[in-house]
Amino acid sequence: MSEQPQLRIGDRERDLVASVLQDAMAEGRITVEELHERLDAALVARYFSDLDALVADLPIEPPSTALNRPRPGVEARLVESPGAVPQDRLVLDAGWSSAARTGRWSVPPFIEINAGMGSVRLDCLQAVAPEVVDIRMIGSMGTTTIVVPESWAADIDRLAAGWGSARSRVAATPSAGGTLLVLHGSVGMGSVTVRGANWFDRRKLEKQGIDPSRRPELGR
Repeated sequence: MSEQPQLRIGDRERDLVASVLQDAMAEGRITVEELHERLDAALVARYFSDLDALVADLPIEPPSTALNRPRPGVEARLVESPGAVPQDRLVLDAGWSSAARTGRWSVPPFIEINAGMGSVRLDCLQAVAPEVVDIRMIGSMGTTTIVVPESWAADIDRLAAGWGSARSRVAATPSAGGTLLVLHGSVGMGSVTVRGANWFDRRKLEKQGIDPSRRPELGR
């Protein structure tokens, strides 16, 4: 890419690479340690070439390929990231095991959760998210836990509990700069809990040198 100009990237390009890295870790292509290192690098990346290096050993086109495409092509490629549209949600399916999103990650606007017979955990304390996140729940026998920052809120009025339980321990309306999670679908025989950070969550962040009260921002 030495022949390409050093064009600057924006938050959307950083978000795309962050999503790719999360998937690569879930697929066993990179370790958790590598994920954290690369996410940190993505957060401070300035140019397309910076992002190229983070996915060079993964089965994905270099982000800089967007330089050779017209703007509509760039937009279409970004939309391909899971969760960008309701027809292609980010799917978290625990099956008989578990599924999770933790650490620094970019929450897409559309998610589908199926805890199966296991558990799903969404830790959003270090996440960056749009103003509204639509979460479709698939009835199961597992447990789903969603941990959110103080400024976030959750609406579970459209969520059918069935034989299970659905609880929200956070506000129904987000504060300034916060995100609203809208949960709908069915709990089945499982359980869904939306809560804020507990003592253990805060202590874990503090040990990493992270202020749990500070809202994270990609590329800042």
